[in-house]
Amino acid sequence: MIRKLLTAGLLGSATLLAGCISVLPEVTPATIYRLSTPEPSGEVREEAVIVGVQRPLTPRALSTDMIAMSQSRGQLVFIDGAEWITPVPRLVQDLIVESMDAFEPTLIAARPEDGVRAEFELATELRSFEANYLNGPDAAPTVIVRLRARLIRSSDRRLVAVDAIGAQSAARSNRIGDIVGAFDAASQEAMASVAQWTAEQVAAHHDPEHDH
Repeated sequence: MIRKLLTAGLLGSATLLAGCISVLPEVTPATIYRLSTPEPSGEVREEAVIVGVQRPLTPRALSTDMIAMSQSRGQLVFIDGAEWITPVPRLVQDLIVESMDAFEPTLIAARPEDGVRAEFELATELRSFEANYLNGPDAAPTVIVRLRARLIRSSDRRLVAVDAIGAQSAARSNRIGDIVGAFDAASQEAMASVAQWTAEQVAAHHDPEHDH
């Protein structure tokens, strides 16, 4: 039995539809949501270090394009009729890359498929990427984004730093538009923190003579 928990508002429309939560994929056309991305700064220092940003390891339940909600006892369910524009692992990888481009001119972010030699590799594990109903199913949820980040030096495959990084943001209401807005705020904060942490660790462990 599907339990109705929230009201969904379509992007670009004032029309409100009755929304619900389902553990099954939506069979009708879904509304697609994207997260906002920071503007690239265009500033890159001559001595900038290339960092390969791997796609995060992600629990199977979070590895799709469905928008996850956490209920009591840690049960994950999904918003019916709403999807991310791309699967969550790629969504997070792209936002880390874009955050480095926007905020960290000492780094050049690259993906493995770019085929460039990176001096460091950033490997992450996505621990949480869901809206959590901490105060019950009728209250506005809090979005929680948590990652474990590992920085690896490519030349000797040495693990040089590990940290847990995260952020959370309370939705203004129990409507899908506000929930997506909270995902946006928490994701922006978390990935900017990942980019800043990476820049700090690269500065502490970068040895141009050793790497080249």
